[in-house]
Amino acid sequence: METVGLDAGYGDVFETFQSASDELARFKTVPAVAEAALELALSMTKSSVAFLALTGEDGEDKRVFSRAVDPTETMQRDEIERIFAAAGASSRTSGATWSGVPESNAMPALRSTRSHHLQAGGRTLGIIGVASPAGFTAVQQRMFGLFANQVAAALGLAELVEKRQEMIDTLVNLRADLDRSERHRLINEERAKSAERVERAHEAAVDALLAVSRHARTGHGLADFYRRLTRSIAELVAARKVLFWRLTDEGMLVPIAGAHGIDGAFLARVQSVPCAPDRDDLASRVVFHDLMFKASRADESGDLLYALDALNVHDAIAMPWRAGDQRLGLVAAYDSRRADGFSREDAWVLQKAGLAAGLVWQLKYAEVDLKKTLERLQKVDAARQLLLKNVSTAVDKARKRFAGDLHDDALQKLTAVELQLQRMRDPNGDGPELLTGAQMLLAQTEEALRRLLFEVRPPALEVSGGFVETVRDRVQMLKSLTGAEVELELDLPDDLSYEDRSMLFRQITEAMTNIEKHASATRVRVALKVDDSGVHGVVEDNGRGFVVGERDRLPGHLGLLALNERALLAGGWNNVKSEPGLGTTVEFWLPVSESRLQA
Repeated sequence: METVGLDAGYGDVFETFQSASDELARFKTVPAVAEAALELALSMTKSSVAFLALTGEDGEDKRVFSRAVDPTETMQRDEIERIFAAAGASSRTSGATWSGVPESNAMPALRSTRSHHLQAGGRTLGIIGVASPAGFTAVQQRMFGLFANQVAAALGLAELVEKRQEMIDTLVNLRADLDRSERHRLINEERAKSAERVERAHEAAVDALLAVSRHARTGHGLADFYRRLTRSIAELVAARKVLFWRLTDEGMLVPIAGAHGIDGAFLARVQSVPCAPDRDDLASRVVFHDLMFKASRADESGDLLYALDALNVHDAIAMPWRAGDQRLGLVAAYDSRRADGFSREDAWVLQKAGLAAGLVWQLKYAEVDLKKTLERLQKVDAARQLLLKNVSTAVDKARKRFAGDLHDDALQKLTAVELQLQRMRDPNGDGPELLTGAQMLLAQTEEALRRLLFEVRPPALEVSGGFVETVRDRVQMLKSLTGAEVELELDLPDDLSYEDRSMLFRQITEAMTNIEKHASATRVRVALKVDDSGVHGVVEDNGRGFVVGERDRLPGHLGLLALNERALLAGGWNNVKSEPGLGTTVEFWLPVSESRLQA
């Protein structure tokens, strides 16, 4: 009866087996094949538990997989180990039946178990087994044996796939290591070459600096220094032409004549080009952004051929020419004598030569400026000597004017008083009238002497803060003498030094004295204010005026000369504007102590 059932159920067995084979073929890794095999074994044999144990090629590495229909009915690992050990004692398919009382946490007692060795490629991969409380039919046992062979084949194939992937990964890693090794070799080789190039460039740069220093010590002018320097640079960078382009104050780059290999025809071809920090053209980027320009007709890109065409050269290299932060222009070399053209080392030499030449260039210009400054100082010293002479003359003139004022005013009035007093002795004379006239003359003499003393040494001028009071008193005298309306504008610190107060007072007093004597003005404005580390003053009137160009020939206008000389001696300036009938304006600026102004 069992044989008939076996024959009758082969169709279903083959179909189930084929389905299981197809299912196993979907998985490519050993763990995935093992888990799928256990799931299929439980389904095919109607077992409660299935397990699979694999060993490595060295027999040490063991991987155990198990699965139960009921997750709570797990097979203990020691049970699997015992079955694995028992099956390993025989190379044939093994089966076992046992009964027992389970432990409290173990699965229920199993009636029987079946296990099969997993063999593929002549090697035993491990063992697969199932366990069931009800036992197994002959069909289930037969089908399980065939399934075990299929599982072994799938596991063997998965191992091959894994080994192949490991080999691929190893080869990829090996390739990556080889690539890294090659990159490191190339980097080290390039570093060695770079170190060699840097050493050569350093030597060339030192030679360039020595050339600059040597030519700077010759004592020749800028033209000879420039000619010698460009020749040395051409030898260092192997160039047929070397040219400095100078940045002008107008923001134009112009070539400097007299360079090595540069003739009149070359200069005639080139044109001045605009150059500024905010421009994006080639020259501006080199000069103001410290970029390197390098171009050759052998370059594949050909982006800079227009520059080579404009210069009519085969190749070119240029670097900024500067001295510190000052941008002087650029230095360029053209038509390399080397087959491979200019190199970055040449750019370094140009850069160092440009920096050193910039400092020497500044030194040469400083020497020229120093000579011009010396000439100006000599002229200033001559002018100072003349001013000192004029000061001595002015002192003598001031003394003569002081004596003249005493003689023409106070002394004459005193003489008139003396005559009046003599006439009072005449018994027929008019005594009271003569006495009144004498008293008036004495009062006028007293006022004249007081004004004269005030102008010579105002008492309040020596007191701190008395400058404004002194100026107001002098303005009041101007009003009383001329009857003019005076507008006074004073905006000065209170603690000016006595020297500053005296100098300013003399200046405005001289101007007001000229108004009193010559202007016949009805309106006068006097203004003093702080301006640019000094005091700016204005004294203007609406009087009769005069021709400024003829002032030196006008009688009584020595005060105008004193105004100019005083301002020049103090380090300031004085300016007189006047026209006949349109009044006069005296404007001056005198430096004063800076600390006083800040206070």
